[in-house]
Amino acid sequence: MDTTDDVLVVGAGPVGLTAACGLAGLGVPVRVVEALDQPTTESRAVGVHARSLEMFAALGVLPRLEARGRRIAALEVVDGRTGRSRTRLDLAGVSTRHPYILDVAQPDTEAVLAERAAELGVVVQRGVTLTALTQDADGVEVTLRSGDRDEPARAGWVVGADGGHSSPRRLLGPPLDGGLHGQHLAQADGDVDTPFAPDAIRMFAHPDGMGMLFPLAGPRARVMFLVGAPDTDAPTLEQIQALADTRMGGRVAVRRPRWLTYFEVHHAQVPRYRHGRVLLAGDAAHIHSPAGAQGMNTGVQDAANLAWKLALVARRRAAPDLLDTYHDERHPVGAAVVRATTTLTDIGTATGPPAAIRDAAQFVLGHIPRAGNAAAGRMAELTVQYRDSPLSVRHGRHHAGAARAGEHAPDPAGLRRRDGTPVAIEELLAGPGFLLLTRSADAGTVDDLRRTLGDLGAVVRVVRDAAPGAGDCVLDPDDVVGRAYGPGPAGLALIRPDGYLGLLADTADPQLLRRYLAGALHVPELSTA
Repeated sequence: MDTTDDVLVVGAGPVGLTAACGLAGLGVPVRVVEALDQPTTESRAVGVHARSLEMFAALGVLPRLEARGRRIAALEVVDGRTGRSRTRLDLAGVSTRHPYILDVAQPDTEAVLAERAAELGVVVQRGVTLTALTQDADGVEVTLRSGDRDEPARAGWVVGADGGHSSPRRLLGPPLDGGLHGQHLAQADGDVDTPFAPDAIRMFAHPDGMGMLFPLAGPRARVMFLVGAPDTDAPTLEQIQALADTRMGGRVAVRRPRWLTYFEVHHAQVPRYRHGRVLLAGDAAHIHSPAGAQGMNTGVQDAANLAWKLALVARRRAAPDLLDTYHDERHPVGAAVVRATTTLTDIGTATGPPAAIRDAAQFVLGHIPRAGNAAAGRMAELTVQYRDSPLSVRHGRHHAGAARAGEHAPDPAGLRRRDGTPVAIEELLAGPGFLLLTRSADAGTVDDLRRTLGDLGAVVRVVRDAAPGAGDCVLDPDDVVGRAYGPGPAGLALIRPDGYLGLLADTADPQLLRRYLAGALHVPELSTA
């Protein structure tokens, strides 16, 4: 008898669809409801950073997403009066297989994720609103409204991923804690004529206020300007063009607008991400300035962190206590993003002496590679880590220069399949569940590791050469795994489905894995059924 709980995901934006794909890929029945009758046509979140690109690669959607977007190789600050570059931050030095930002309109991101969700058997029901929610020890009773009809339903778990005006958050009652009033921005999405190459996101510094230019696919681009409090819902194209003429030195012409809007910057977060059987993710849990393009990316990583944990619990393979680590790991990340984007917005709108300090800092970032790479890595969310999480366990001595438990799993170049073709860690993570890399040469130990991990993932041997009897393995002739992970000559590395290192050990003792699964993940000994 199937004892898997089903999950109701509220919201069919990038965060909700990422959660749905992650859950469905791990065998959990998922129902997605979305209040909008049709997918949005508004460009909304456009910048996809490296950490999200890595995760999308593991989901199997990155090539489709790349086909709809534009790779951005740099960030540049431009003098809005002269058009001259003040500083340029190249992304090539960022430590990732994806050293760029992918600028792609949110409708395209949603379309790609919806296509993947459909391949996994997930159906998105549109025009459906969550209007009531109560929970007990075994599930959640909800009321779903479609048109003038109310449908009572029950789900094992609910994921609220429906944005800043989240209905699950409203029904639960936790307030957003922070600043709900702030600066105003005017925004346009349309075709753009400009002499600036479409290879960088540009911030235009001007005494009247900053402007931003985000190139998208083809002639399309997003422009944004800091403005005073507006008295209408949307600017006209003529108002946008006047702002561009003043703050972008007459070098940007906007035509064929697809979307014109004003919006106010908010900075706030809920105190808890988990409320029993209801969990909040993305803008339902935290809202902040679009500075640094962190919003959607942080939400997508919320979903990636939550999906594998909720899948274990929904399949009755782990105790619900595991879900507390979702809040423990992601709430500090959200708080840091709220702080950082608030600071970035304040810096971008500074005048007088603070503006001089900002300009000096920008010069340093643009002219000292180490400082620039560090800043780019933080923006790309590559520095996010869970080293203090109870799910991060190290056995044995740490090797200098190697990754630590709780950090994102390194993906060094140099690994090959038995046939000699290159393979990446993110490709190996495309299989459902955990990825356990081991350097053990003992076939009995490897078999025991596979029995212990069971159907929760795959065990892959890493060997220096394809000696007879090596079986299914990954070749590592230059010992890149040894340097990146530091597992010693016969250790192991357990990589979580969201790409972070759970257990690192200098021995492949299966008993270590059993203790980790039972103690850290609240997973009893597994069968191979």
